[in-house]
Amino acid sequence: MERKTNWSHTKLSVYLFACMYFLVSPFIVHGQSGPSVFTSDIDNFWTAFDSIQTVKEKDKQIEIMKSLYTDKGTEGLKVFMVLRRFDAAKLVESIGKYPKFWYSIRSNTLEIKDKTAAFEAHIREFRSLYPELRPAKIYFTITAIRAAGTVKDSMALIGSEIAMGNKYTDVSEFPDKRLANFFQPQDSNNIIPVVIHEYVHTQQKGEAKILLERCIHEGACDFITEIVLKQLLSNSYLIYGRKNEEALKQEFKKEMMGEDFSNWLYNGSTTKTMGDLGYFMGYTICKSYYRHARNKRQAIREIIGLNFSDRTVVMQFLAKSKYY
Repeated sequence: MERKTNWSHTKLSVYLFACMYFLVSPFIVHGQSGPSVFTSDIDNFWTAFDSIQTVKEKDKQIEIMKSLYTDKGTEGLKVFMVLRRFDAAKLVESIGKYPKFWYSIRSNTLEIKDKTAAFEAHIREFRSLYPELRPAKIYFTITAIRAAGTVKDSMALIGSEIAMGNKYTDVSEFPDKRLANFFQPQDSNNIIPVVIHEYVHTQQKGEAKILLERCIHEGACDFITEIVLKQLLSNSYLIYGRKNEEALKQEFKKEMMGEDFSNWLYNGSTTKTMGDLGYFMGYTICKSYYRHARNKRQAIREIIGLNFSDRTVVMQFLAKSKYY
C-alpha cells in the first residue's frame, strides 16, 4: 500500500510538472525568460547631459560625459561606440552643435522604459512564428546621432535619439533632409518595429556583398517585422517605394548584381528623392517570396535563415520569389 501511494504521488508530481512546463515553455528560450532589455544608458546619458550644462570648458564637458555616461555604459553601448565610431568627445560635440534637437528628443527617449512589456510581448509573438528564435539582448543607448540601430552577434543595439524621433522633433539645425524624412511618418510606437527589425538581424547568417544580397538582408527584417506586428510598416522609404514600385523595380534590376550601394542604401543625406530604397526592394522581394509560398511558416524560416554568403542560394531565393 505504501509503495502504491508513493507511485501515485510521483505520477501526480510528473503530471503537474508537465502541465506547468507546457504553460510556461512558450516564454522560455534556452533558460532565458523573454528578451533581456537594458535601458540604463538612457538615464545615464541625460544625467551627463544636465551636468555638462553647468560648465563651459569643453575638456571638462568631455570628462563629465565620459565619467557619467560612457564609462558607466552597458556592454551594448561600448560595442555600439566601436561599431559607429563615437565617444564622449563626439557626444559633447553633437550636443553643442544641435542643442534644439537634443532638447526636443529628450522626453521621447524617456518613454522607452514604459514600453518594455510591449517589446517582450512582441518577441514572444515572434517566437511563436519562428520557434528556432535565438535569444538576444536589446540595448537602448544614446549615440552621437550615429544610427537608429545595428547588431553585433546576439546584441540588438538601438540609438534611441534617432529611433524615437517623430514629426515634432526639431531638426532645423541639420543641413540635409535625412532625419526630417526619416522622422516625418514616425510616432513613439515606431520604436517597436525598430526593435523587431534589429532582433531579426541577430538571427541572420552570412555576409551580404552585392547589392541584391544586402537589400534582401535589410528588407527581410522589415518584412518579418510586419508579419510579427500584423500591420504595414510606415517607414518613409516603404511609403515611397509602394507608390513608385514599377520604376524602382526596373532600375534595381540593372544594378542589383553590383557592389555599389550608393543609389540604394545608406544614402539619405545625398539622394534627391528618398534614401534607403534598397530596404524597400529587399522587403518587396521577401513579400513576393512569402506570397508565392505554399507553406507560410516554412517561408518565414527560409527568409530568416537565408545564407547571404552563398550566392547560389540567394539567386535561387530571388527566382522562387517570382518577383521578376
